[in-house]
Amino acid sequence: MRPRTKAALARALWLVTFGCCAAGLGVTLAVYRPLTVGVLAEGAVYAFFFVLGFATVGLVVGLRRPGNPIGWLYGAAGLAWAYTLPVAPWVEQLIREQRPLPLVAQVVAAAGTLGWAPAITLGVTLPALLLPNGQLRSRRWRLVVVTSVTGAVLITVAGTLSPGPVEELGIDNPLGLAGTAGDVAAVLTVVGVVLHWLSLPPAAVCVVLRFRSSRGIERQQMRWVAAGAAGAVGGLLVALPGGLGIAPEWISGIVFPALLCPPVAIGVAVLRYRLWDLDRLISRTVTYALVTALLVVPYLLVVPAASRLAEGSGSLAVAAATLTVAALFQPLRRRVQDLVDRRFNRRRYDAARTLEGFAARLRDQVDLDALEGELLGVVDQTMQPTRASLWLRHAP
Repeated sequence: MRPRTKAALARALWLVTFGCCAAGLGVTLAVYRPLTVGVLAEGAVYAFFFVLGFATVGLVVGLRRPGNPIGWLYGAAGLAWAYTLPVAPWVEQLIREQRPLPLVAQVVAAAGTLGWAPAITLGVTLPALLLPNGQLRSRRWRLVVVTSVTGAVLITVAGTLSPGPVEELGIDNPLGLAGTAGDVAAVLTVVGVVLHWLSLPPAAVCVVLRFRSSRGIERQQMRWVAAGAAGAVGGLLVALPGGLGIAPEWISGIVFPALLCPPVAIGVAVLRYRLWDLDRLISRTVTYALVTALLVVPYLLVVPAASRLAEGSGSLAVAAATLTVAALFQPLRRRVQDLVDRRFNRRRYDAARTLEGFAARLRDQVDLDALEGELLGVVDQTMQPTRASLWLRHAP
């Protein structure tokens, strides 16, 4: 396939996904009642982080690395999350009003709730097996690919024809088969679910094996993948109290951007974009998280107490606390950054200290031969090249 054709297909896949999102918004505005800000916000978050997030990563990777199937898998995963969006609000409104469902609405009601299976297969399992160069580790991993794809197909097809209630919609499956055919569909659905979930642990093991055996650039790519997975796990842990009702419910919304961390990190790894900035990114993230905790938590504790003590001067106390936090931010950030670099980014910390020492000695150095030796030593210590030489051009 010609490069222009591949680029056109990648753009078309993204445009179809975006069109599904836009059509879903239009149908929601037209038929969904009561229409509240919460309904629109929930749909926007889902469309942006799940649908368009995966689709956009797939588009960028597909345009820059068309030979790598990971980009196409992410584009297809975005479409798998999106294909029911144009009709889903209308179906939900019909069910809420207890009106009869047309054939199209029946198909959406039966198959729409099963889109998670192909989406997970396309967006999680298969990319994990193909990281980072789009190829399997060996032919033996084909069994995992077949298992995952078979499970997704069985869930989607057999689940659509399986009798029983559609729990998400609160109705019986309108396309469910009766008798023996329905029993066979139900059994195949269970088999598909088992195969689908059985394929996920081997995919995770494949990522671990890739990481352990990687070297050089591939090692840095897998470090980005590990960072994306860590971001997703951290986001899920933060969102868990909101889902359990222990913390405010809005905290559970963190799960959506958290689940977008792995595809974004994988996109960076596949494109090899700023691969060597990962240590700097982690250092900055840890630094600002610690600085925020050290400043915001005392701020939230001091302001109410100061307001009560000052009684009528509450606004003055808030202003004073805000100015104090603003004044402490930069000094505290520099100290925490230095501490974090010393602990988590030791190579950068040592290199910076070496350069500072060389700059201090350079001001007092007049011997050209000694300066040449020190310069080559600093380059070797900070950059660790396989070979270094210095050439000086004499002025005419």
